[in-house]
Amino acid sequence: MLLLTKGAMGVIMSALHYLFGFSGRINRAKIWLWVLIVIATGIVASAIVCVGFDWAPTVTALKAHMHTAVGEPVDWHGIPHPGCKGTITIVSLIALGLIGLAYVWAKLAVYAKRLHDRGRSAWWLLVYVVLPAALQCIGHHHNVPGRHVAESVAVLIGIWVFIDLFCLKGTTGDNKYGADPLGPNWCDPEKPAKGC
Repeated sequence: MLLLTKGAMGVIMSALHYLFGFSGRINRAKIWLWVLIVIATGIVASAIVCVGFDWAPTVTALKAHMHTAVGEPVDWHGIPHPGCKGTITIVSLIALGLIGLAYVWAKLAVYAKRLHDRGRSAWWLLVYVVLPAALQCIGHHHNVPGRHVAESVAVLIGIWVFIDLFCLKGTTGDNKYGADPLGPNWCDPEKPAKGC
């Protein structure tokens, strides 16, 4: 049985709050750390997709297309989808679903804490996350008038979100959402000299 020390438990709880908690503040370094975590998780998800499905028919069809005339468009409807490998595919789909849910929850939590650092409420997630997603959905429907405008607005919002959350400094000092993450005592109030 694995016994965790008080310090190890604190680290685990801190990491879980960092990824899934909505209270407090994080600085720019922590949101960039989240980007690295997303990249690593994407690699794991890609490995699950590779192992969990039978790709042989798909790869064979793509290789056959490579021997056709140069510039001939790919008939994507003629390319077979990856096949099922039974139980391993079901387990892979469940794992991918859980990874997807964890990603969405963590994105909302990390963005909320970064918004707090910028002095804003987590309600701004509606503008920063939900609105661009809705606009992208509208933009992907070919029969919707103004779909190009919707996609353009979503891109502009995405640029602003990047600048605001990933590039701009948070509010200096404590604010109503918590202590300044760059302050000397925010990590360990019992050891102010340690800081972070």
